[in-house]
Amino acid sequence: NDSGAVVGVEGVKITKDGKNETISLTSPNVVLATGGFASDRSTGSYLDQYRPELMRMPATAGEFSTGDGVTLGLSAGAGTVDMDKVQVHPTGWVDPKDPSNPGKILAGELMRGVGGILLNHDGKRFCNELGTRAYVVDKMFGHDPQYAETKTWNVDTEIPTFSLVLSASAAEGAQKHVDHYLNKGLLTRIEGLEALAEWMKLPAHAVKASLQEYQRDAKKGKDVWGKETFNGVPQEDLSSEVFYAGTVTPVLHYCMGGLTIDKDGSVLDENKEIIPGLHAAGEVSGGVHGDNRLGGNSLLECTVFGTIVGKKIPIKPQHAIQSNSLRQQGGGATDKPVELRSISSDELKQHNAEDDCWVVIHGLVYDLTDFVDEHPAGPESITELAGQDGTEEFQAVHGENILEDFDPIGKFVPV
Repeated sequence: NDSGAVVGVEGVKITKDGKNETISLTSPNVVLATGGFASDRSTGSYLDQYRPELMRMPATAGEFSTGDGVTLGLSAGAGTVDMDKVQVHPTGWVDPKDPSNPGKILAGELMRGVGGILLNHDGKRFCNELGTRAYVVDKMFGHDPQYAETKTWNVDTEIPTFSLVLSASAAEGAQKHVDHYLNKGLLTRIEGLEALAEWMKLPAHAVKASLQEYQRDAKKGKDVWGKETFNGVPQEDLSSEVFYAGTVTPVLHYCMGGLTIDKDGSVLDENKEIIPGLHAAGEVSGGVHGDNRLGGNSLLECTVFGTIVGKKIPIKPQHAIQSNSLRQQGGGATDKPVELRSISSDELKQHNAEDDCWVVIHGLVYDLTDFVDEHPAGPESITELAGQDGTEEFQAVHGENILEDFDPIGKFVPV
């Protein structure tokens, strides 16, 4: 308004029939929680402006990560901070079915923590796999002579890839994750050294030499890169070892920069003054993590600042909250849930598209059509299970309590 306070939002409601509608919502408080900008590689994007050398690098962020919240904040006079601080994570999975896709699924530190080792295209280790993200990325980029000399990545250089290899004992330490990655085709189960070398397209003696050196280092308790913790070391008889291997590549993972905020999550203008009515939480804000955030701290940031902002904004109490499953035909609430109808396999299979997406989880059928585009891991994880039983895939990454916000539409009767 005229006094510089944010008093609502204006937007456009986009309809499938093309009859778009301009809408205006007034509110004494607006919270921006739109994420970062790592997925916008268009000319003039924030990535292009502040880190142009990273423009061709894939990202783990969803397609929504285009800096829209930063742009909205700037339009209200907000300041920004640390916009050039973009975290590169060393291990994003390369999907063999779609290797050039700019969107990658993260191969978290757990894969290396349980004993996964990184091998280059010569079949050699090149770093302490348990080092910081920045350290491992530096060792990866160091395979390029220009980077090794200048420590600056060239946007025209091909992004390197590496093999992440786990022994059977290492895989047991992250079984749920391994099963999930196997199901998605990102990890491959390989029996024996010869087959592993064939998968890597390398001579068996080269891979064997690296693994045997790793075994010797584990016995000594230290390698040339300073690694002193050796979990999941391959067994002595490499010919009978079962390996789990996948291809990984460095990926854009987090934007430390964003809108300037204070300790209460209020957005600040360029003079560090509070913009009344405007708040921010999560990756859309900047200055919280410094040059490079620690692993695990992004969700913590969302929780902390989301809680702070949520507590300080007065919310009108709702006196009549009820679940869809607790509605009577007349619209009133009841203590007894309505009985779910039975849904057969044939009926389930008919709802197998992005705009008509039913999935079975723990014997109950959920209509996830409206949630597909909101899924933090991307729509594909849901749409590929449309019209099917997705219990196994769900269990690999989620606890059952996450379904508390969703009402089933029926119970699955596989006939």
